[in-house]
Formats: sequence, structure tokens, C-alpha cells
Amino acid sequence: MKNRAVIIAFLVMLAASVSLLLLPADTESVRSENREPQKMPYLNADTIFSGRFAEEFEGFLGDNTAFRAPVTKLARMLEEKKGLTLKKGKVIATNKDIGTGTTQKQTLLLANGAIMEMFIRNGEQEREYAEAVNMYAEKLPQNIGMYSMLIPTQLEFCEPIYKNLQDSQLDAVNSIYNGLNPRVRVIDAYGALREHTDEYIYFRTDHHWTPLGAYYGYREFMNVSGGAAADKDSYEVNEIKNMLGYLYDRVPEADSSIIPDTINWYAVDPENKIKTVMHDVDGNGEITDYRGVMYDRAKANYLFFFGSDHPIVDMINTENPDGKTIAVIKDSYTNVLAPWLIKSYNRVILIDPRIYTGTLDTIIKEFNPDDFLFVNYIFTTVFKDYTDLMKGIVR
Repeated sequence: MKNRAVIIAFLVMLAASVSLLLLPADTESVRSENREPQKMPYLNADTIFSGRFAEEFEGFLGDNTAFRAPVTKLARMLEEKKGLTLKKGKVIATNKDIGTGTTQKQTLLLANGAIMEMFIRNGEQEREYAEAVNMYAEKLPQNIGMYSMLIPTQLEFCEPIYKNLQDSQLDAVNSIYNGLNPRVRVIDAYGALREHTDEYIYFRTDHHWTPLGAYYGYREFMNVSGGAAADKDSYEVNEIKNMLGYLYDRVPEADSSIIPDTINWYAVDPENKIKTVMHDVDGNGEITDYRGVMYDRAKANYLFFFGSDHPIVDMINTENPDGKTIAVIKDSYTNVLAPWLIKSYNRVILIDPRIYTGTLDTIIKEFNPDDFLFVNYIFTTVFKDYTDLMKGIVR
């Protein structure tokens, strides 16, 4: 009788799942997460035997069901119930999407009033990431300076009871740096941040660093590249209070231990001398323009910086007409770094491989950069789809 009850329960759940797929999809709840619903994956021998179809199909089902918002809320409640509660914190399981259309399992730690991602190394992907950077080193003209900056997350600088729950981010950074082409100069953002862990260098409810944390990364980059860094203390600091970031939406709503954030942003352009334009690539591979801003004052979260991610962000500092041009292959961590970079360059070109569909040849021809910088936070090194997108630009 017990087996029969289990079978009946399974069939009821299966029927309910099919019913949800037959009803109109709740796509608005997906777009509220600042992304588009995942499309049906391609079905062929490569996707089946590689396991890619199964992984992407799970994300497709999750994004294209009816009543997704209440179902997601219920799922979070269940995750909270089965979460691992520590003496001074809690570990919960959830999903993560870094904007490439692939959803993967993610583990979060709630402690010290913050939400922190827990890092799991992937040695194969570390080698793939280094290989991706090396592909650029082999193709870019030798007169272009090349740099790489990998950024750790805040859990790496917590007390051992928390830090030791994850793999060493420092070991992962060193592994990748050791595999880079000798022409790529590495930036020790890890060491620069470690010196300021008593300061507000990471958000509590978001996985990004703050403008102050980004400043220390910027200053270290300028030390290595030989340029002059701006003095942060010479700019007015403004506040956006009570920010609840990306990670806050991943945890149960009932959790009240999390402390909201404040965005302390620096007015680096009081006289509007920095011009910002966004670019895209049309069907013919040609660069097109659309309007953009460095600080989007309509946003009260991390989207305050440029409003979102874009295929290409083009910043020109008219106060530094004789300065150099730098191109940056970046993830969203760079959005808060760019306002500092533009203070030391005439032109900063940000290229997001998750959205940019053009080639490296187009970047070289259109912008003729003097320097080329890779800026990504450590979690991008475990995502194969992100590394593949980096490689796809070099074609």
C-alpha cells in the first residue's frame, strides 16, 4: 500500500507539472529578475551527450511555467526549511544565473548580516579561463598592453569558521594567473582588498564590490600599469540608502537578519566632462549607437551604474584628450570600476561577452586600444558558458 501511495503521489505531481507547462507562462516574474526567459535548448547529438541539453532544459522548464512567482516563493520557503543552520549563520541552496541564460545550483551563506556566495573550484574551467585570455594574447598586436584582474568575493575575507566552508579563492586566482601568457600582467586585486577588509568594500545583500572596493582594485591596476590614480578623497560622496541587492532576492523573505546596503557613489564628473555612449552590433557586424549614462539616477540598486549591462559601453573623458584608450572584457563587477578607470584614460571601452555579438577584430579596428584588461569576479571562472563566450569574440 505504501508503494502504491508513492506512485499515486508521483503521478499527481507529474500531472501538475505538465499542467503548468500547458498554461500561459509567467514570463514577467523572470523579467523582474533583469533577464529574459530561457529558450528551448537545441536538441542534437552534441547537446545530448555533453549533458548540455539536460542542464538547459531544466532552466527552460523553470522559466516557462505558469504561476512561476508563487511557485518560486514556495520553493524558497522549502529551501529555508531544509537549510543548514550554523551556530552563527545559515547555509541555503538556491539557483544562480550570471546572465548567460544558464541556471545553475548555488549555495549561499547568511552570516554577519550579509548574504555571501560560497565558492567551489573547477580546475578544468580554470584552465579554460586562462586559455581564453591567452587566445587574446596571441591575437592582439604586441604593442597593446595586456592585464588580467580576478576579483574575490567577501566570504574569502571572513573569519575561518565561514571562509573555510568554501574552496580557496586565492588558490583559484593563483592557478589561473600561473597559466597565463607571459605578456599578460596580473593585477593583485586580492591583496589590495585584503588590506581594507575593515572597510565597506563589499555589499551585504549583493554579490558585487562597492565603489570603495572597486577604487582599491583600480588603484592597484594603475600601480601595475604605470599610470596615475585619481584621489578618491577629492570627490564628493553621495548616498543611496536601503538598497537590497541581487542576493537578497535569492533568500527567503522571512529572513530578517540581513542588513540593507548603502551605495556610496563618488561624483567623479561634477562638470559633465565624461561622455557615455552605448554601442551594439547590427546584423552586418557594424557598430551602432544608443544613448547611455554612467550613473542612472532612476535606479536605486546596483543598476545605478550604467542602468544595466550593455554590449559595449564607450566612455570619453574630454578633460584628458591626450590619454590612452583601454578596452575591457568584463562582467558586471566592472560597472562600478569604470568610473574610476575613466579618470586615468581618455577613453574606456567596456565589452560584455554575455551580450556583445561582434568580434575582436571589430574592437581593434573601431577603437584602436592602447591597453586591454580582463576584469571578472572569481565565479566566472567556473562557468563554461561564460568562458565560451569570451572565446567566441576571438574568431
